[in-house]
Amino acid sequence: MRVFLDTNIVIDFLSGRKPFAEDAIALFQLADDKEVELLVSDLTIVNTVYILQRLHYSMSEIYDSIDDIRSLITIVPIGEGVIDQCLQHRGDDFEDEAQYFSAINAKTDYVVTRNKKDFDFGDEDVLTPKELFKKLNVEFDF
Repeated sequence: MRVFLDTNIVIDFLSGRKPFAEDAIALFQLADDKEVELLVSDLTIVNTVYILQRLHYSMSEIYDSIDDIRSLITIVPIGEGVIDQCLQHRGDDFEDEAQYFSAINAKTDYVVTRNKKDFDFGDEDVLTPKELFKKLNVEFDF
């Protein structure tokens, strides 16, 4: 199963942001166990680095963190096709649209985010982490 992660999930995981980190940790555990394939856009990596800098992480810590998860994620491009899709769609949040269309173009099964309302324009299945866990029939004890 191919699962596209919204940027907030990656930031939750790498920053340990409470109370969301537990779900993010569980998602990465599923990838480590080969239960799911995690995909993110190249924009997610750039935005994550920016946000972690704003949260006062050092660049060394950020590089190490991204390097640590690199084997667990497939990075898919935004590219000009996605930009053109966003321009044609003309929604309220260009960045969320770019993430969404990137996920569709990568032929993912689900987009996982904490903020489903940010993706209310899409046809692709958009789930919270807990909704994905339910679909997969997995439970985590935190």
